[in-house]
Amino acid sequence: MNPKTLPERLVPAWFEAGLFALEEFLEPRPLPEADAVLWAVIIVGSVLDVVTTIVGVGSGLPEGNAVARAFMATYGTPGIGALKLAALLVLVFTWGYLEGESARLVLMGFALVTLLVSGLNTLTLTGL
Repeated sequence: MNPKTLPERLVPAWFEAGLFALEEFLEPRPLPEADAVLWAVIIVGSVLDVVTTIVGVGSGLPEGNAVARAFMATYGTPGIGALKLAALLVLVFTWGYLEGESARLVLMGFALVTLLVSGLNTLTLTGL
């Protein structure tokens, strides 16, 4: 059943207005090639960050990020994945909210930080 076609007594007007606003926010938009490349870098870098962090912590190295340490203390090793997933969700919504060059700058910043962190993790692991 589509909530937009149900009578008002079943679906309040405020709920229906919220659905329309959410649909408008989630409306697909074109993905420029530069953004697609940045998303690919972010995804690969994020996976590398999570894997190198798990390997490093498993090898006895301390986690350098206090927030990541807290997540891992609370949720165990999957905590680093949960933290990265939360960060990626914030990034998706931020990128979706911003337009043009602003959205691309946010992607570039996240990509740079992710590559820097995963690169440092990799260098640290090769020194073991």
